[in-house]
Amino acid sequence: MQYKKLTGIVLKKQNYREADQILTVWTKEAGKVRVLAKSIRLPKSKLVYAVTDLGVSEIEITGKHLPVLINAKSIRQFMSLREELQKTAIGLYAAELMLKMTADEHPNQTAFNLLSDFLIYLDQPEYFPTDYELLDKFSLNLLACLGFKFPEVSNPTHTTINKFIEYIIERPVWMTKF
Repeated sequence: MQYKKLTGIVLKKQNYREADQILTVWTKEAGKVRVLAKSIRLPKSKLVYAVTDLGVSEIEITGKHLPVLINAKSIRQFMSLREELQKTAIGLYAAELMLKMTADEHPNQTAFNLLSDFLIYLDQPEYFPTDYELLDKFSLNLLACLGFKFPEVSNPTHTTINKFIEYIIERPVWMTKF
């Protein structure tokens, strides 16, 4: 058995069996990892509050093939992302980009910092999204961080950036519709 202590942002939760979930977490130390959180959907589970969507958590895992979550501690929760639908949609779009554009277990400290800074800025109470400027900036920075070169365009629109991303990942980004 292998033990790891990681700091990460929960990108996705998938229900598994009766009370378990498979969490996809973008970690600072190991990149994108999938973790089995046993009994997390039970009412008595104490870990459910520590691993919320788009929250920064310190997790402890053990195992090799599908590591099991043994402990979690919440580091930062982005409360305005839960209260404002527009901010939630933008945060989930960024999470979907991280899910689809990155490979499993390939650490990228720059990408982690980029996502973390993006969520911190998005969470500010005085920020209210009226357009896609912040999201487009994040998308372009993520593309550059992952080694993709965006074509030289004088003033790229959100649609242009989104189409380029869909071309790279060879499938649609579903959060665009939301």
